Amino acid sequence: MSKKPESADENRCLHRADRLLSEIAQANGMSPEAAGALASIDEVMSRIRRSIVKRDFGRRLLRELDVDLEVIHMDVIGAVGHESPETAGSEEVTVGLVAERLDIDPSRASRLVADVVERGYVRRVASQADSRRICLELSDEGRTLVQAIRQTKWNVFSTALGKWNDGELITFARLLDRFSTWTSETQSAENVAPPIEDARTPEPVE
Repeated sequence: MSKKPESADENRCLHRADRLLSEIAQANGMSPEAAGALASIDEVMSRIRRSIVKRDFGRRLLRELDVDLEVIHMDVIGAVGHESPETAGSEEVTVGLVAERLDIDPSRASRLVADVVERGYVRRVASQADSRRICLELSDEGRTLVQAIRQTKWNVFSTALGKWNDGELITFARLLDRFSTWTSETQSAENVAPPIEDARTPEPVE
């Protein structure tokens, strides 16, 4: 299906929105050039969000591994096998913890866990602390799959980003880490731009 062309009215609305956002950025002290760069970053973030929602990368990994699983099953297997440096080897995994790690409803987590148990990637075991409680751990097949996923992911990353030079990669890694904290940085009320509804409305485009 071909994309519906934008009408003149739609184009005018887009131009007005662009100017308004640029004015907000400049009101926060940005130059017009920096405001343009900010708009580019926002567009890239939108593309990344759309790709994440569609789970493009996860589907690619499963295709390359030729595994008959959905992406959500891969998530569940990863949640069962996940170990943080602080809890490595000491945290027992339950259906409730899988639900928490994936931020999904416990009933859905239970169904998904049952799926991967039936497929042989996860097994149920008795808790070492309380034999009445059932915990989860990866089977040998599950550990093999997790390792294969990691190797395939690193192969994809290194193939794509291997085209960058060392300086670009090092700078990108540093700036990406710095960028990842922007939502948690606090700002005083004096430094926050006025809400959009209070900002000056651009002149209409003739």
